[in-house]
Amino acid sequence: MSSSRRKPEDSAEGCRDFAASDRERASATTSIHVRASFERSADAWSARASLLDSLATSFDARAATLTRRTRKQRAIEDGQNCEETRIRSS
Repeated sequence: MSSSRRKPEDSAEGCRDFAASDRERASATTSIHVRASFERSADAWSARASLLDSLATSFDARAATLTRRTRKQRAIEDGQNCEETRIRSS
C-alpha cells in the first residue's frame, strides 16, 4: 500500500501522533476517569508505534539479508552456468 493511502494508525509516526494527542487531551480534562482512559489509550498507541518500528527494522534487515544472499546465489549460479557452457562447447 502506498504511503499516501496508508491510514495514520498503520505507521509508527501516526501512532505516536495519536499518543501525543491523547496525552494532551488527558492533561486537559478534569475528569479522573476520562484522564485515565486517555492515558491508557496513549500507552496503547505508544506500544503500537514501538511494535511497528520493531517490525520495520526486522523486515528491513531480512530484506537486506535476502538481497545479499540473492546476489551471492546469482553469482554462484552464473559461475556454474558459465562452466556448463564452457564444458558443452568443448
